[in-house]
Amino acid sequence: MKSLHKASRTEVHGKAVVAGARKLTTDTAIIILEKGGNAVDAGVAAAFVAAVIEPMETTLAGSGFMLVGESDGKVHSVEFAPRAPKKAHENMFTIDKGQSVDRGLGISTVINDANVQGALAAGVPATLRGLIDGHSKFGKLPLKDIMYPAICAAYDGFEVDNYYVFEALDNLQALKQNDYASRLFLVDGMPPKPVHLGRATLSQPHVIKQKALAQTLETIAEKGVDYFYGGPLGEQFIETHKALGGIVSINDLRAVKTVIATPRVLDFRGAQIWMPTAPSGAITQLEILNIWQHLYPESVSKDYSVDDVFNFAQVCWHAFADRYYWLGDPDFVPVPEQGLLADDYAKHIAAKILNSKRLPFSVNTEETPWNYFASNAENNPLMFDEQFESADVGWNPAGSTDCAKGTTHISVTDEDGMMVSITHTAANHFGSKVVCEHTGLLLDAAMGWFNAVPNAANSIAGGKRPLANMGPALITKNNAPFAALGAPGGRRIICAVAQIILNLIEKDMSALEAVTAPRVDASGWDLLLSERLVSMVDGFDARGIRTKLVNEQHEGFGYEFARPVVAVRAPSGAEASIDPFSKGFARGIN
Repeated sequence: MKSLHKASRTEVHGKAVVAGARKLTTDTAIIILEKGGNAVDAGVAAAFVAAVIEPMETTLAGSGFMLVGESDGKVHSVEFAPRAPKKAHENMFTIDKGQSVDRGLGISTVINDANVQGALAAGVPATLRGLIDGHSKFGKLPLKDIMYPAICAAYDGFEVDNYYVFEALDNLQALKQNDYASRLFLVDGMPPKPVHLGRATLSQPHVIKQKALAQTLETIAEKGVDYFYGGPLGEQFIETHKALGGIVSINDLRAVKTVIATPRVLDFRGAQIWMPTAPSGAITQLEILNIWQHLYPESVSKDYSVDDVFNFAQVCWHAFADRYYWLGDPDFVPVPEQGLLADDYAKHIAAKILNSKRLPFSVNTEETPWNYFASNAENNPLMFDEQFESADVGWNPAGSTDCAKGTTHISVTDEDGMMVSITHTAANHFGSKVVCEHTGLLLDAAMGWFNAVPNAANSIAGGKRPLANMGPALITKNNAPFAALGAPGGRRIICAVAQIILNLIEKDMSALEAVTAPRVDASGWDLLLSERLVSMVDGFDARGIRTKLVNEQHEGFGYEFARPVVAVRAPSGAEASIDPFSKGFARGIN
């Protein structure tokens, strides 16, 4: 057996702490806190910077969610969810049935990948308004102070790292299709040279400066966000959109509204788990946790057995089967949310699991689960939902598409106990690989979150919200914020966030212990296992479970288990930590 190096990373402690996906975003939040800003000021400033220095993950023309926990225990969800343009329709993409290469998009791949690259893949930009509206409602410092670090980052540029180079290489042909994206993110049509190989410096780091984006941010900081949503900046954005074949209109921009609502909440082991209300990873994460606590009425010991992991995998498989069949935008399709999160339904699924000794689903495993379950209901939550007791809800698509990826996350808690959890995204790596030359804004790929086939719960419709993967969470205990967490990582976010919550609440782990513990993912047919759980493989083989070991400690840029970002308020003070194998960074103020 190969030797494994120890999974370790320094945990930070302090009166206030920050955890983010990059050092500069974390540093930005700390600077804002030191200037007297609160957690929302710090989180929003960091989120703006992240959108500048992580184009491979996110964009200000994308979407996301912010959870705010006030020191008195009140929790709010600031939602700038993805949305299709009004001109979108369920037949706007052509399914490529002959595609033999699966690039992570599922069986029903779209011709030319048009739902994930090119202007037609873009949803309606929401992040700019969402971050600014969230700050206006809950922040303290002037908006100019909050946006200034991102403006500087855009003018001064960011140094590319090896992860950036790998992502640019992986998306090279798509980036080259858009002239401005190619000039901005590539060097003479090729990825920038890697800076380091081990400890040997090969070259000076390439710096990517984004002057047009800096000028856009300066204008918004000076004239307000409406200067984009319906004003001159928005008109320039739409001009580029139309020229490149996009269908977002100026009326789509004018219609963008940030939703500030009371989040979904689940009572779990004496704590309250809060998540966004819009279509996202939230219902699936909460369903996993609710089934788990009915499967195990008493908390499970710190070290899970093979049986425990097998049962957790089954919980996830049931929740994802429900996700792929039942979930969509409730403004457009019937979604039995009450039933999916009902205690009686959780008990029903738990009983199914207790009576199962093997993989619960008898299907052709060559067909992806998001494809199979889009038209095959494994469970029936309608029986547990009063509003759907007599309804005939059924979906019959000819196939499905997998979810895109490309996301960042920031968690902050300040000295007064306020906490914020922000996840925002471009919906795919480098979004749609198209940049608006006038504004410097990278277009997202939100249309890739929809099922590109008609007649499914998550099929495309004009103005509809797709089923996003983002799953930020905020935990309260004893009427006070306890933890803010989230992760980048596509559909793997869901299992990751659920496991971190289990680690924090059920196993009473510290932030560092929670993100360092080996994890699993059961969002597909294969059960992905951390290489540190290799001793369990034989036990799963005996149950007929197909497992894949993930070399998490040797693949520094992988997202098989997502990359959690956590801030916690412990009795001894605040603490923060990030996944030990990621590029993330945590800092504290003493």
